[in-house]
Amino acid sequence: MDIINVGDKSINLYLIASNTHRLLIDTGFPNSLNNLGREMRKTGFKVNEIDFLIVTHFHVDHAGAIQEIKNQGVKFILFDIQQNAIKPMEDLTLGKWQYTPLRLDDNILMKVNHSREFLKSININGEIVATPGHSADSISLLLDSGESFTGDLYAEYLLTEKDFEQKQSWQKLKQLGVKEAFPSHGQPYKIQ
Repeated sequence: MDIINVGDKSINLYLIASNTHRLLIDTGFPNSLNNLGREMRKTGFKVNEIDFLIVTHFHVDHAGAIQEIKNQGVKFILFDIQQNAIKPMEDLTLGKWQYTPLRLDDNILMKVNHSREFLKSININGEIVATPGHSADSISLLLDSGESFTGDLYAEYLLTEKDFEQKQSWQKLKQLGVKEAFPSHGQPYKIQ
């Protein structure tokens, strides 16, 4: 399995390529499809060769181009704990960005606790973990090999005693075997 950063200077977007499928984690800002396409070409893949898309949370830099990417034939997996975060993001985005509103009638709605079976069906061994703290709808993809795609979950060493929810999210990831974090901003780092 390959992990490829297809993001740009503002955000890391991770392409997970198993031997049969490709999963994109996060989309970037609205109207950024051309940037993604340019980065994808460097990998030998095209945007329309992505099979599935997930977002770590519904903030404009992570979920702003979902519909643009869906329009290329990519299937979007919407997790149950993220449904209520769509409208607030769209309310903040409309009129400020060249944003294409997310169609809600053609997504794959999935419960977080059913993610392992789905991921296994696309030859990715791991699970989606609810990791609230940065936002209530935050999720991380944790691979069985220890890599975790953590979105905007702050690095544990940056947390204060007030960051109780993010500390709990890190505890959960550690109990599940996280060894390396792949954040949406900054470089991957090992977990102590």
